[in-house]
Amino acid sequence: MQEVDRINRHSSKLKLILISFIILACFFLLLTIIGLIVNGLFEFDTTKEVYLLKGTNIELVPHVISIIIIAVILVALMVYINRKIKKADPLKKPKGILLLVEILVTTIDNFTVNMVGEKMKSLAPYLGYLAIYLFTANIFGLFGFTPPTANLSVTLTFGLTTFILIRYYGIKANGWGHFKSLFSPILLTPINIIGEIAVPFTLSIRLFGNILSGAIIMTLIYTGLGLGLNGLLTVLFHSNFGGIGELLTPFLGVPLFHIYFDLFSGFIQTFVFILLTSVFISNATN
Repeated sequence: MQEVDRINRHSSKLKLILISFIILACFFLLLTIIGLIVNGLFEFDTTKEVYLLKGTNIELVPHVISIIIIAVILVALMVYINRKIKKADPLKKPKGILLLVEILVTTIDNFTVNMVGEKMKSLAPYLGYLAIYLFTANIFGLFGFTPPTANLSVTLTFGLTTFILIRYYGIKANGWGHFKSLFSPILLTPINIIGEIAVPFTLSIRLFGNILSGAIIMTLIYTGLGLGLNGLLTVLFHSNFGGIGELLTPFLGVPLFHIYFDLFSGFIQTFVFILLTSVFISNATN
């Protein structure tokens, strides 16, 4: 009986992992499409000729290319993990990528329960999705691509999605009485409404500003050191070496700056966004 119970528990955990990743994939594809639409509506340049869809204003700009690449990578990874889960032996301890997946799911579940309570554990897949996608997008500059989160249309999509979830869980927990706080006290109603409307914009602009500033600083560092090295070589050897300075810049320790501006900052901004999302939803349900 104990062995059967153990197998059932293990199977339930694997099913939970599979369902979580399916939900993450659905959220990912949905928000990617929303990001493309928002970009097409607010950020198009009629002087460009490269469009995602012929005859439309939805352009294949750098951050959209990054979104597509990340989508392909993460969906392929989820399909691979799904196959590994199906082939896994429930009597053996997970190892390799399955162990990492189980640690991630367990961590997100525990974080969700600690922040919003056991009754709202269904929020865990969304927070897991945020953790995976935002961290991947934030550090995408390490690979020479434009980070999707360095574009306001992308971060605003996440902010609006979180805002909708805040309202959804608030109404689900307290009914239409969820909106009573907007009229308490009645004299501050306009300020309360403005404060609520500002939530998605503060979430999105904070993430957008930090990632964009990191990308700009790294560009300035590479450009400044490259030009400086070109000038130094010209003075020393009395000859123009063209763009050799830019080629030598990565060997001057500049990539170490990526540890802070991309890796560390990307992790911090991911955690802050998830933390604020949890706090806002938790407050809305109380």
